[in-house]
Amino acid sequence: MMDQIRIVQEGDGCWLVVVGNDVSPSTSARVHALQRATEALDPAWLVETVPGYCSLGLIVQPLHASPGEVEGLVSAAARSVTAASPVQSRTVTIPVCYGGAYGPDMEIVCRHSGFSQQEVVKRHVAVGYQCSMLGFLPGFPYLMGLDPQLATPRLATPRATVPAGSVGVAGAQTGVYPVSSPGGWNIIGRTPLTLFDPSREQPSLVQAGDVVRFSPISLEEFKHKQSNESVRYPRIHNVAEQEANGCDVLEPGMLTTVQDDGRWGLQNMGVPVSGAMDRQALALGNLLVGNEEGAAALEITLSGPHLAFTTDALVAVTGADMGLQVDGHDIPAWTTVLIRAGSVLSMAGSPGAGCRAWLCAAGGIDVPDVLGSRSTLLRAALGGFKGRALRTGDRLHLRPLIPQAERLDGFSCLVGLRPPYVVEAPVPVLPGPQTDALTPGARQAFLNTTWTVSSASDRMGCRLEGPRLDLEGSADVISEVIPEGAVEVTGSGVPIVMLADRQTTGGYVKPFVVASAALGWLAQRRPGDSVRFRMCSLDDAREMLEQQSSARKELIRLQAVWRQCRAGGTLHVTVNGIRHVVEWQDVTPLEVDHEHGS
Repeated sequence: MMDQIRIVQEGDGCWLVVVGNDVSPSTSARVHALQRATEALDPAWLVETVPGYCSLGLIVQPLHASPGEVEGLVSAAARSVTAASPVQSRTVTIPVCYGGAYGPDMEIVCRHSGFSQQEVVKRHVAVGYQCSMLGFLPGFPYLMGLDPQLATPRLATPRATVPAGSVGVAGAQTGVYPVSSPGGWNIIGRTPLTLFDPSREQPSLVQAGDVVRFSPISLEEFKHKQSNESVRYPRIHNVAEQEANGCDVLEPGMLTTVQDDGRWGLQNMGVPVSGAMDRQALALGNLLVGNEEGAAALEITLSGPHLAFTTDALVAVTGADMGLQVDGHDIPAWTTVLIRAGSVLSMAGSPGAGCRAWLCAAGGIDVPDVLGSRSTLLRAALGGFKGRALRTGDRLHLRPLIPQAERLDGFSCLVGLRPPYVVEAPVPVLPGPQTDALTPGARQAFLNTTWTVSSASDRMGCRLEGPRLDLEGSADVISEVIPEGAVEVTGSGVPIVMLADRQTTGGYVKPFVVASAALGWLAQRRPGDSVRFRMCSLDDAREMLEQQSSARKELIRLQAVWRQCRAGGTLHVTVNGIRHVVEWQDVTPLEVDHEHGS
């Protein structure tokens, strides 16, 4: 099997293992066999695997996975596949009510194929479909095996809302929408089954590698099955209203959501990672208040919330300077502050560089853990605070503040340890898997152009405005993993940098990938800001990550000194070569930072 495999670097945190060049059941079976063998070897640096139609994405820890180790893993997995017995596919039967109100595009498919509705249904249920992968939405199955005569182009104008359970056809594919979402597939029916429910032991009804069969049912049967279907999805992220121990949202800001360091390990089910757009800012903010680096915090975009605290809390705001105030008094960013019950925290907006900030509270924002994370995925109404952005009148729950935490009041992160949000600094990129998809002139144009961040940018992607990039051929590739930071180029020649809420798989060329350490810098660009790119090496990308790791370690060291002093100890400082012993009460927070900051 190894002689058929090609390993391609996809940025510093992903490797693409290509096992074929066609969309077929046999190639898909090889992908899934290689996935099982790779996961069974389970090296410590492997984060997760994401199958595509004819490739396997390996998401890795950039600082711990060398090219040689990746090649060794794939080679060992391939040998294991050769020696292993084939795995029997699981069959999943999905009942479908075809046509009528549940199949608004049945007439389009009939017209395109020349068949009656009865014949379309007959052909659609006649075969077993192999699920090659899950992507686009949590639990969305991409199914192979559609009768070629039923293949129908996508809708020219996608619908704003496709109901959950809708069964669609797009080109030679068929699939089922697990949650309500926008979509451009031709909808021919609907199932009463819940395809994705995070409260189940296995959230996704269909898994990659499964065989799916459709079974026609009447409208009456649909309604009966729907009434018996246990749907716990809407309840899993309910947040209990609290009498106290939290803060009330007086104003929510433009877009304020709960985010942690992401929902890893589920991209093979089509679940985006989400999480903070600038993980370094989140980590430093959490360290400032004594949390684990990835604890849940509020991610704030462009304008901040006004929060009335009903309990004492220790908070820090990192990222962009949002004009933080407590009870009308200015408070510096990147500094812990003790807020007493009855106080109001407000933000006037970002006056300087950057457009996103993170409000971290000691103990973390207390919302339910959904599939291993407290992050909000807006388009699937998953996780966070009721699966959505904050609204006026919401009440956030905070864990009780322990007395030791109060000792961190006033502790600040040195400027030299903070991420640099300099608009003029070019964003480093590495080669993507389809660098040759651009013409040589277009590759150079991407690096030479000063791009503008589009107002259409969001948590899914940073859309860039500038010259059209010429392609050597089509912008389409066989759908495969999309790592964070991938620069996709569509048929229009416009680049989009894929960010935290990106879909897990996609079919556009990816000539470049932003270095992991620079994703936070890019996410701080406001609409209308300029951005330039520069090529970097894998060693350069890793060095930047090492610098970020060193900054976190140094902050932890300084915090330990601060805690010792606040506990009533003494501080040893050296000034002009002379060592002094200073009592805590004689030292200001600024002096502690200065003497121990470098």
